[in-house]
Amino acid sequence: MWLKKKSIVLVILAASLAGCVNQKEEVMHYRKVLHSKPATSTAQLIIPRQLTLAAALKLANDNNEQLAIAGENYLQAMIAKDKAFSTFMPTVGVSAQDFQMRGFNTSALPPGVNQFFQTHYFNVPLQTQLNVNVLKDATAISAAGAYVNQRKALLLDMQSSLLLEVAQTYYQVLSDQRSVAVLRQTLRVQQATVKSQTNKEKAGVALRLSVLQSQADEAKTRVQLTEAENNVDNGRATLAFLIGAPTLNGTRLINDFNPPRHIPNLGRLDQLALVKRQDLIAADDAVTTSERNVSAAIDEYFPSVSVDFNTFLYKEQFPSDSWWSGLFSANFPIFEGGMIYQNIRTAYSQMRQAMLQRQLLARQIMEQVRIARADWLTSVRLTANLKTEMLSAQAAYRQAQHSYGVGVATNLDVITAQDLALSAQLAYQQARYEVRVRMLNLLRETGRFTYPMIAQLARAARAHKSPRPMKSEKTSRGRGN
Repeated sequence: MWLKKKSIVLVILAASLAGCVNQKEEVMHYRKVLHSKPATSTAQLIIPRQLTLAAALKLANDNNEQLAIAGENYLQAMIAKDKAFSTFMPTVGVSAQDFQMRGFNTSALPPGVNQFFQTHYFNVPLQTQLNVNVLKDATAISAAGAYVNQRKALLLDMQSSLLLEVAQTYYQVLSDQRSVAVLRQTLRVQQATVKSQTNKEKAGVALRLSVLQSQADEAKTRVQLTEAENNVDNGRATLAFLIGAPTLNGTRLINDFNPPRHIPNLGRLDQLALVKRQDLIAADDAVTTSERNVSAAIDEYFPSVSVDFNTFLYKEQFPSDSWWSGLFSANFPIFEGGMIYQNIRTAYSQMRQAMLQRQLLARQIMEQVRIARADWLTSVRLTANLKTEMLSAQAAYRQAQHSYGVGVATNLDVITAQDLALSAQLAYQQARYEVRVRMLNLLRETGRFTYPMIAQLARAARAHKSPRPMKSEKTSRGRGN
C-alpha cells in the first residue's frame, strides 16, 4: 500500500510540473509579429559608431518597452482564446482523502456489520467535470479569435507609430546638428569681423558704433548656438531612450534615406490606407468581435449540459467494489431575472459603438492622408524656394561685403545681410530634413511604414553606397565573355 501511495503522489507532482511556462517561447509569439529579437540585457546592446536611420528603427523595434507591453496584450488575447476553447475540455482533478476516527470501538458489533463503521481509510478519488453551452461557447471562441486579430493589428499600429516617432527625433537631431555647424561657421566669421572692426576703430577709420553692432551680432549668434547645442543634446537623449540605448555618446548619425520624388495620386493613397492601416484593421476586428458577442449573448437562452464522472485511483472506503459514479444533467433557462436580456442589450450597444468608431476612424484616415500628402508637397516646394532664397541671401551678403569694402555701404548693411543669409541657410537646412519626415509620415498615414519597409530602406541605402565598377572594368568583363 505504501508503494501505491508513493506512486500516486509522484503522479500528482508530475501533473503539477507539466504546467510550467516557457517564457521565452511565450515572448516569441509577439516578437515574430514584430520581426524583432531584443538583446538579453542592456549591456549586450550594441550601438554602431555610425547610426543610420534604418539601424535606429531596428534598435527601437527590438528594444522599446512600449512595443513589448503591447505585445503582451496580444499574447494575453491568445491566452484568452485558449481559455475559451478550454470550456469544451473536461476538468480533471485528483485528491487524497485520509479519514481517521478515534474512540469508536467496532469489536462489539456483529460480524459483517463493522465494515459499515470504518475508523480509518485512505482514498484517492479522480473527479471529471464538463459544463458546456455548445452554441454560446463556440461563438465565444470565434469572438476570442477576432479579438486576437484585433490585438495583433493594434500591436503593428503601435509599431508604426513608434518608428515614425524615432524617425522624427532622428531627423530633428540631424537638423539641429546642421544648425550648430552653420552657426559655428557664422560665429567664426563674426569674431573675425569684431576683431577687424576693433582694429579699425583703434586706427581711427571705423566708428565705435560699428564695433558695437558687430559685437551685438556675435552675441546673438552665440545665443542661437547655445540653444541649438542644447537641442542636439536633448534630441540625442530622446533618441537613445526610444531605441533602448543608455546613451549615444560617440555615435554619429548618418542620413541614408532619400525620399521618392513621385507619389501615387490621392485616390490610390486612399485605397492603400483603407487596406493597409492597421488601426482600421483593428477596428474591423472590433466590429467582428462585437457581432459575435451579440450572438454569444443570445445563445445564453440555449440549454447547457453538465457531466460529472467520479472514479478512484485508490480506494479503501466501503463499499470497496464501487469504483465509479456518473451524473448527466441539462439546464434549460426559463427565468433568469432579465439578466440574459440585459446582456443582449449591452452586446448590441457595444456593437453599435464599435461600428461608429470604425466609421469615425475611416473618415479620420481620409483626412490624415490628405493632410500628410499636402504637407509633403508643400515641403517639396518650400525646400526649393528656401534654396533659392538661401542662394540669393548669400549673394546679397557677399555684395554687401563688397560694397562696404569700397565705401558705399555701412557695417549695419553687412550685418543685416549676414543675418538674412544665416536665417535663410538655417531654414533651408531644416526643410531638407523636414521633407523626409513628412514623406515618412505619409507612409505612416497610408499604412506602409512597416518593418519590412525598414529592411527595404536599409538595402536601398547599402546599394546606393556600394562602389560601382569603372567603365573600363565593364568593358573588360564584356570582352572576357
